[in-house]
Amino acid sequence: MKIEPDQGLLPAQSPKLRRQLSHREAWAISVRQCFARRCRAFGARLVLALAIAGLAAVSAVQAENSVEAGVALVHEGRAGEARSLFAELAEGGDAVAMYHLGALHYVGLGGPEDLKQAAFWYDQAAEAGVPEAKLALGSMLFNGKGVAKNFTEALRLFSEAAEAGLIAAQYNLALMHAAGLAHSKEYGADEDRPRAYKWFTIVLAQLDEGDERAAVEEGFTVLKNEMTYEEIAQGKALATAWLDSHAIEETAQ
Repeated sequence: MKIEPDQGLLPAQSPKLRRQLSHREAWAISVRQCFARRCRAFGARLVLALAIAGLAAVSAVQAENSVEAGVALVHEGRAGEARSLFAELAEGGDAVAMYHLGALHYVGLGGPEDLKQAAFWYDQAAEAGVPEAKLALGSMLFNGKGVAKNFTEALRLFSEAAEAGLIAAQYNLALMHAAGLAHSKEYGADEDRPRAYKWFTIVLAQLDEGDERAAVEEGFTVLKNEMTYEEIAQGKALATAWLDSHAIEETAQ
């Protein structure tokens, strides 16, 4: 399976990626068309996946007025009730509920689609430190969907989500750096190939064999073919330092 423009999620074959991007446990933000000439050459697209972590089956003994109960309502097809519950919890300061409420507004579950409300609640959750909200809001800012387009702010949010371990955010960073969009300027910016190399390496270190890994490897190969030996050495050093600091074993490239 290839990553198609409207697929919305990377295929969730590897266990680590599946925990973040499972189609049963996530609402997807549509994958947008390639954002620069370089990305079209990669045959890759920005992954704008909205991961909802920890949505295991909810037991009957859990509290009725909890985020877990709201998630269970969504899974049961009772999104309207879930939206009301998340709204109550979010108004009370629950950051995870803010994130879920934003997701329901974004996709129009349990009520009308409202991108402004989605952005508002994603922003509240992101400010409270929810990594998935940072990924989701960064995606909206990158595309200018419901908010003014802002690559610089999208980069900041993707970076924070990537440091928190979200593979989709790490992949977004690899593509942004490769395409020259990880700067204050927009499409005229120079590429930052060493940092693109770093994030491609980090993503691949966490993926098992499968379709999603093959798609990432394809883009990485194109990038490496355009890099100098000095740039590759810089990229390897950046990747190794990050992986060592996060106790992740680097895979052979």
